[in-house]
Amino acid sequence: MSTRPAASISVDLDNKWAYLRAAGRDDWENCSSYLPMVIERMIDLLGSCELPLTVFLVGRDLRSSDDVNAIERFNTLQSWEPANHSYNHLPWMHTLDTDAIRDEIESTHHAIETSFGRPPRGFRGPGFSCPDEVLSVLTEWNYLYDASIFPTSMAPIARAVFLARTRLRGEQRDRAKKLYGGMASMRKPNRPYLREIRGRSLCEIPVTVMPLIRTPIHFSYLNFIAGFNVTLAKTYFRAALATCRRLDVPPSLLLHPPDFLGCEDDSDMAYLPGMTTTRSRKLDFMKWALSLYASQFDVTTMIKQVQPDCATENAVAPLFGQAFN
Repeated sequence: MSTRPAASISVDLDNKWAYLRAAGRDDWENCSSYLPMVIERMIDLLGSCELPLTVFLVGRDLRSSDDVNAIERFNTLQSWEPANHSYNHLPWMHTLDTDAIRDEIESTHHAIETSFGRPPRGFRGPGFSCPDEVLSVLTEWNYLYDASIFPTSMAPIARAVFLARTRLRGEQRDRAKKLYGGMASMRKPNRPYLREIRGRSLCEIPVTVMPLIRTPIHFSYLNFIAGFNVTLAKTYFRAALATCRRLDVPPSLLLHPPDFLGCEDDSDMAYLPGMTTTRSRKLDFMKWALSLYASQFDVTTMIKQVQPDCATENAVAPLFGQAFN
């Protein structure tokens, strides 16, 4: 048994079309997939660090046999877990009606089970959007956890930067005004906890932020800092992991495909923070960061953090404590 603190790592496997549509591009449906290229790079780095992975999948991508074959390459990792990231990756799920929300979740659930032979047991809303209607559907389908909470103090800033760099107009721009969660999310726990919905319990595994000051520590944010100063990014990440250990916060860190893309790979993605860095420089930084994470924590998939018997409060008490750091 490992003596290192528990942790997990996941990726929101958003394809290029999802980023272009979120940016207001009219040609988003015609773009090619970058998943085969990105997944190979992810496997190389994660495999070298012996890290597992929870993969939040968008149902729309599972219509492509090439993308499904690329995703199956995760079988070469130590372990991996497919999870639900909605069907159409609409960052404004909180604005949809109940039937539309149900279809987003159920369609992807069936697509994952058909493609990979096992049903998803976790969900993350695109844009960290998770209204109560989502939780109700998840409990009906016996999901064990949601991972849509992003309790950062910087959500308003991140949202303003995103809107300034995109072409969203009118209704779409209005719908995007709650991206990354509202101010209420900042007051949520920064560690796994139980949520009650219509008499049933669901485990919430938030995307971990820096304890106390609540600034992001996911890898896209680290790459953004590294684009200005690699030493600063490394110092910040070391401090974040040390603070998590000191305050007994089990980190659940998040990857995105652009974390493995350099500026020379795709000019269409240049509007995203961190996409001014060259491929070699970014991959070198990612290897350093993932290696550090693997050396300091016992990293598992998110489903292994939860365990199947987490439906009762007593069963999850050792992991899902009450500290709100």
